[in-house]
Amino acid sequence: MDNILTKRILTKLSGYLSSATDMTKPETRCLKDMVTGILKSRSVFVNQIAASLREPLRLKDVAKRLSAQYLKEDFADKVLESHLGSVAPGVAKEDFILMDGTDISKKHAKYMEGLEFVKNGDTGEIGLGYNVININAINVHKEISPLLSRAYSFEMGAPGSNKEIKKAVRKVKGHIGENGCWVFDRGGDNGILKDFFIGECPRAIIRLKKTTKVDHCGEEIEVRELAKKVDLSIGQKVIRIKKDRPVTEIYDIGAVPIEYRIGRTVHHLWLVVTRNRRHGGLCYLMVKGHLSTAIEVAKWAFKGYGLRWKIEEYHRHVKQEYGLEDIQIRTFTGLQSMLAVLTAAMYMIYRKIRSMHFDLLLDAGYNYLNKNVPRELVNFIYYKISKVVSILLMPVRTRWKLDDSVPDPFPGQLNLKFN
Repeated sequence: MDNILTKRILTKLSGYLSSATDMTKPETRCLKDMVTGILKSRSVFVNQIAASLREPLRLKDVAKRLSAQYLKEDFADKVLESHLGSVAPGVAKEDFILMDGTDISKKHAKYMEGLEFVKNGDTGEIGLGYNVININAINVHKEISPLLSRAYSFEMGAPGSNKEIKKAVRKVKGHIGENGCWVFDRGGDNGILKDFFIGECPRAIIRLKKTTKVDHCGEEIEVRELAKKVDLSIGQKVIRIKKDRPVTEIYDIGAVPIEYRIGRTVHHLWLVVTRNRRHGGLCYLMVKGHLSTAIEVAKWAFKGYGLRWKIEEYHRHVKQEYGLEDIQIRTFTGLQSMLAVLTAAMYMIYRKIRSMHFDLLLDAGYNYLNKNVPRELVNFIYYKISKVVSILLMPVRTRWKLDDSVPDPFPGQLNLKFN
């Protein structure tokens, strides 16, 4: 069964990586080797990626071959263009596009290019590191598709966080078009970004601060005051997993029409308000969509913003399981390339082999299910999937050409042939 599952993974891996048509052969080979190496080693260390390829060459030479490609100025852009071109057709109109920022903290690093002071999202401390923008798509079945990951640094000439966010959104939007509903946290609640999101995104959900003012019936009013007039008569039940146990939360939600002006253009939007019955916490969402009734809008926005937590889980996964914050690449260009390649590798884990997840957990022969209860198969299973895929791919050696006249230095092992 292990060999069958391994060959199925290799088939999907080869099919996805063969779509990199706008890259040179050395660049394509580097992309294939690095994606395979990340999946095998569960690391973003170049030496560990190179070692996991198991090539009959010195480790120094393999790492040098990889660095000759991924350190190119345009390598990251080429990888992201190829990746988005491959995955964009799978993004549907009813999907949600989650955008959120995170950080790569490098507390003890001194010589990495472009380091600046950033806020650590886990500890709240200020230290050296990088700001990173991640964009993922999630469909109605809660299946995640990583789309883009880019770092920006004011030390490297970034014009501003707002411009970097707009640049990232435009890049993804250029591939997915009018599909998907964009979901933004409170970081999107400023005049520049709200004008951009409402003006350019066909559908959007933006969480507002309680003091933000909106136009309702010709009156400018803070959302916390307008919320008192909203009929929170719609009940919604949410089941969350906390410490491996299901916890039920009940919310009261409602919606009221508002207006938003961008220049001379008036956009007719909705303000959706949610209230947690247990502790009474309120959430305010500015919603642009195609639905016409308050009930439909409230339920749709509640569902879309509720999925935003998935990108936080994604951030934690790549940091803990693949050691993203331990990355040791001195150049900012190399960092961008590694983030792009990591996005492609995570797409394999999250989406490309999605149909194999249950088989990998139940039939691969590695018991990573702690309590063997059904809900373990529908929770956040990607830590376990990453481990199983790594074990299955480790004996595999990538090969570019098969020559029967040359003896195999690794007899009895699976070989993956890329053409």
